[in-house]
Amino acid sequence: MPIPPLLAAEAFLTLVWTRLLLRIAPRRTLRLAIAQRDGGHTPDRRLLDTFARVAAWTPIGHTCMHRALALQRILARRGTHARLCLGIGEKPRMFPGHAWLEVAGHVINDAPEVIGRYRRMSFSR
Repeated sequence: MPIPPLLAAEAFLTLVWTRLLLRIAPRRTLRLAIAQRDGGHTPDRRLLDTFARVAAWTPIGHTCMHRALALQRILARRGTHARLCLGIGEKPRMFPGHAWLEVAGHVINDAPEVIGRYRRMSFSR
């Protein structure tokens, strides 16, 4: 399936912008992302697939946090508010943390078996 060019450009630019925001204002960026509650309609599968394909081919370095925050912004523009979830690895010698998005309790940008390796962190208000 071909990638829609405007959506691909939006995904790339939002990923770059998010990476920059985390460098210049990490606390504010994360505070706003964590405060967002999920809601709205179910995200379009084509949008999620396009974002994943663009992120895989983006020449700049990025992490799961960059991808989750960028996708959260893209979805919010379309009326879907995804919850940013953060987890800590449970197994020894495993990468210590991971970030993903959920809408209505369903993981939307990662495989459930990957998420199962992490203990979700909770944040108080």
